Amino acid sequence: MTTISITQEDVIAPGAMASGALYSNRINPCGTVAPHSSPAAGETPYTVCGDAGGAAPAPIKKHSHCSPYVYEAMGILKDHGYAPYRLTGDRDLPGAVIATKGPATLMISVLYSRKQVPDGHTLRVLFPETVDHVRALVKTSPHRCMIWVTSPVSGWRYYRADIGGISYDWDVAKEMQQ
Repeated sequence: MTTISITQEDVIAPGAMASGALYSNRINPCGTVAPHSSPAAGETPYTVCGDAGGAAPAPIKKHSHCSPYVYEAMGILKDHGYAPYRLTGDRDLPGAVIATKGPATLMISVLYSRKQVPDGHTLRVLFPETVDHVRALVKTSPHRCMIWVTSPVSGWRYYRADIGGISYDWDVAKEMQQ
């Protein structure tokens, strides 16, 4: 029978790291603290962010998804001589487009509805937040504020926002039919 003798050099102390490693994947029993500044494997180091002098938190990524209907509306505008540009700064209007043609400027919110939207009342019932937001823009914007809605039943419908409410815009509808 062979006997095994263990010396002090053969045993690694809790929290010690071998061969100059930057971290240890040893489990420290009973919450022993590693003598080095590196955390043990699996532990998340505590970092101070913000005002306490640490690194600033990462910026929140903004909404960047664009509906295919926005591109379809931009194509319609291009076909009729407008120069359309997608607006990305407003989270309340993710499908916003601004289009210019000579002195005329349109600011359009593009929406898709599964249901038919035959009039301004139905638009207000289906999309109250968007209607309120566009109507609020009318007071401060020099542009003609509009909401374009497409649906599988009736296709594109063009609504103009005014301070008094939403109405179907026959002028734009005639222009887009040509």
